[in-house]
Order: sequence, then C-alpha cells, then structure tokens
Amino acid sequence: MTNECAVVSFLEDCARHRFGARAGERAARFLRTCARLQRDVCEQLRDIDGTEVTVDFWRREGGGGGATAVLRGGAVFLQANVDVTMVTGRVQPSALGQLREAGRIQDTWPEGDCEFLAVAISSIFHVKNPHVPSYHFNLRLLLLNLPDGTEVGWFGGVIDITPFYLIPEDITHFHRTLKEACEKHDAAHYPRFKKWCDDYFLIRHRGETRGLGGIFFDNLTFEEDGNFEFARSCADAILPAYFPILRARVSMPFTDRENTWKLLRYGRYIEFNLMYDNGTKFGLQLPGFRMETLFASLPIMARWGYNLDLEPGSREEELVSVLRCPRDWV
Repeated sequence: MTNECAVVSFLEDCARHRFGARAGERAARFLRTCARLQRDVCEQLRDIDGTEVTVDFWRREGGGGGATAVLRGGAVFLQANVDVTMVTGRVQPSALGQLREAGRIQDTWPEGDCEFLAVAISSIFHVKNPHVPSYHFNLRLLLLNLPDGTEVGWFGGVIDITPFYLIPEDITHFHRTLKEACEKHDAAHYPRFKKWCDDYFLIRHRGETRGLGGIFFDNLTFEEDGNFEFARSCADAILPAYFPILRARVSMPFTDRENTWKLLRYGRYIEFNLMYDNGTKFGLQLPGFRMETLFASLPIMARWGYNLDLEPGSREEELVSVLRCPRDWV
C-alpha cells in the first residue's frame, strides 16, 4: 500500500530544481494531489483484487524519480499500475521539437536546451474479463525554465476508456461523470476536450479510435488558479467514472472467443502507443528516462490477425462501427 507522505518526501528529495517560488509551490501542491490519488486508487485495486500492490521507488540519473505501484497477475487484473513521477533536468532540442510537434510550446520561444520540471500521475488497468474495459488516466504539470530566464508551465491530462464489447450504459456513465467534472468550471470544457480525446486516440492507419474516448486537455497555463482546480476536479472524477463499471462487470462469464477478441484489440492498443502517443515519443527522447515505466502501460499479451472479417451483426462489429465513427454519449 502506498504512503502518500513517503511518496512526496521521496520525490521532492529526488527532484532538486531551480524554479521560482511560485512555480515550485504549484509543483509541490500538484505532487500532493497526485500522491493522494495514487493512494486512493491502490486501495480500490487491493479491495477488488485481494492482492497487495507493490511499490517500486526509483531515481532517474538525470534528476528526479518516481514511485510506481504495480499489481500483476492478480485475481481480477492482468496488470494495473499507478505511477507518480517528479522528474527534473534539461530538455534537449530534439525533445523540444517533440513538444512543438504536440502543440505544447510555441515556435516563438527561444531555441536551445532548457531546464524542466515535470510532475505526473499515470495509470493503466488491464482486466482479465473482456467485458471490463481497459482504463487509462494521466494528469501532469510541466514547467520549463527557458534559456532567456522565462518560466512557463501548463497542466495537461487525459482520462479515457477502452472497451472490448459495447455496453452503452457503461460508456454513458463514464462520459456523464467526466462531463459533470468539467461543468464545475466551464460548460465548454467537456465538448471541447471530448472531441480532442477522440481526435488524439485515432489510430490513423486503421481509421478507428483506440477506445471510446473520454477527455483530453493540454496547454492550461499554471499561472491561472482555475486550471489547478480543474485538474483537481478531474482527479476527483477518476474513481467514480470507472470503478462502478468494473464492479458491475467483473464477474460476468466470458468465452474463449471473447477473450481472443480482447487480445486482438490489445494489438490495436499497442499500435497506437508505439506509433502515435506523444508521451511515449517524449520519454524516448528524454535521456535517462526509465523505460520500465514508459512501457508499463502496454498489455502483457496481445494478438494480431490477418485480414480479419467481422461477422455482420456481431458484437465485435458493433464495437468497431463505433470506433470508426465516434458518437456523443451524453
């Protein structure tokens, strides 16, 4: 079981940085939010699975470190991890190029490497039962100290769901919970961030999305107090959005055919992460980043099939039709 105070103390000790007082205070406050969320999620994982979650504390050679909570091979979960990181160092020009490509920094900002501080919580659950969706969330704060001394930073995040069979009431519950969290701050947030999520998780070479979306947001400046509160509302929505679905479906019987379909969808999941995911690309560009953590989101098994024909009217075809044409759920 994670101890949030131990996580915060360890990561602050790992991540010595030279940012100003305001940026440092924002980073510390966001780190405490991430550590509390990690604790709460791990408690839910243990209660549902009956297996203790192990925590791996690690340091990054270039600065900072992480606390990775992992559950593998349990009664319910194939794999579940909840990773809190506080990483600091210098961003090389190649990684800055990746940030520009992702639309996170402006072309007008100075060239050259710069100091950074990143605080994040990232999690993925893959469940044995194919009637239970995979679940992914990430909340992050990235601060940059640019070569001219300017300090900039922004919050970003994503909460998304990847079902293998379509159960409309589950997806409606998921999206309604996220919509309510967004509307506490701005009625325009949910439609904007829902579309951003659908667009982001498009597997372009397949013409289908990885899952049935959620919300995706980025570039919310850390200077605005309301953006921290919005990120915290998203953190508060993470448990109620997903765990009622998990508890309702985890005991449903399933067949070998349904499990094989799940493995084929895992193949699509891996294709997206390795080819399109900006976080994976950025981690690969960052010297000293821990590869074990970077690839912890991938399913531990998957399948690919040649020229698959879906049976007309089947539940498999029903899912793919929605993946190819995202719909509004609330």
